[in-house]
Amino acid sequence: MTGLSHNVEDMLKRLEISSKSELNLIRALAGAIRQVDDQTLRELRNLSLHHELRRETILGELQVLAQRMCHLPSRPASSIKAAIDRPSFAKNEAVTDVADEIADALNGAAGTSTNGHGADGKGANGTGADWRQAARNIRDDLDLAFGASPPRH
Repeated sequence: MTGLSHNVEDMLKRLEISSKSELNLIRALAGAIRQVDDQTLRELRNLSLHHELRRETILGELQVLAQRMCHLPSRPASSIKAAIDRPSFAKNEAVTDVADEIADALNGAAGTSTNGHGADGKGANGTGADWRQAARNIRDDLDLAFGASPPRH
């Protein structure tokens, strides 16, 4: 019987050694997995940080573009003077003046002109507003900005 108890003790010692080596392997595997998890987390945070930086840069560029679109550059004064000196601009003014004279002649008996002003210099409704002159001013401004022909869109 001593041989049997001796074999059982040897088996227990081998089992204990095996379990310790397997436990060491499991601890090493857990450590390796933890390192990989930490590295993956660091890389993910780094990637997220780079993404946010790119996103902020793009957002800033979009805001600059939006500001540029809202603030259209003004035309230099030299181009405005050149537009006034163009023959087409002078021709449009002459046509407008002739039309005003004809309308004044037609409305002369009533005491008002085409610009809505009576003999006292006030508008026909007494407020002093002159929508015809305002319309001519808008037309003149458009001619100045775009030339004699209407803008094509």
